[in-house]
Amino acid sequence: MPVTQQNMLDAMDGVVMVLDAALRIKQVGEPNWVRFRDDNPPQDPTAFERSKGSVLDRPITDFFAGDAVRATFTNLFNSVLRGARPLVRIDYRCDAPTVRREMRLAVTPIASDGQMHHLLYQSITFRAQPRPAVALFGAAVTERDDDAILTLCAICARVAWPVGAPTGAREWIEPTEYYRRDGGDVAMISHGFCEACFARLKDED
Repeated sequence: MPVTQQNMLDAMDGVVMVLDAALRIKQVGEPNWVRFRDDNPPQDPTAFERSKGSVLDRPITDFFAGDAVRATFTNLFNSVLRGARPLVRIDYRCDAPTVRREMRLAVTPIASDGQMHHLLYQSITFRAQPRPAVALFGAAVTERDDDAILTLCAICARVAWPVGAPTGAREWIEPTEYYRRDGGDVAMISHGFCEACFARLKDED
C-alpha cells in the first residue's frame, strides 16, 4: 500500500496539521487530534465543535485566545511562509485543571516546486505531571484581551497580579501563588503575554 501524506500525519507525534498560506487548517493528523480533543474539553462552552471536519479550512488562529496572542503568532507563522525565518520553535505550558503540561510547538515550511505555500504545525507534549486541581485552568476563556479579568500568560501560564492592575503595576506569579494570595474563584480568564515571554517571542520574530 502506498504511503500517503495523511498516513504520515497520522503517524507523527503530537497534534499535527498542515496550514495553507492563509494559515487555514487543510489536513490534520487524526488519531492524536482526537485524543487531545477528548482529553481537553473546550473552556468556552460556546466554542465550535472540534471534530476533524469542523476545523478544516478554519484559520489556526481561531484556536488562540487574546488579540495580542493571535497577532503575535500570525506574524511568526507568516515570517516562516515568507522565508524570513527557517522555523518557529517555542516551549510553552498548556495546563489542564489537574495536570501541569509542558509542550513544544514547531512550525516549519513545506516546500513545493521551490515555493513555500504550506506550513507543518506540530505541538508535542513532552512532560505531563498530575497535581491537585487548579480551578482557574477550567475557567472559560475570552477571545479578546481584557486586563480587567484574570490574565494568564499564553506561554508560561503565570498569572498577572493583582487582577485589573495596569500593565506596569503588576507582577506575574504562579497559579498556585494566586490562591495563596487569596485569589478568588474565577469565572473567566484572558490570555496575554508576560514581559519575559513576550521578549522571547520578539526575539523569535
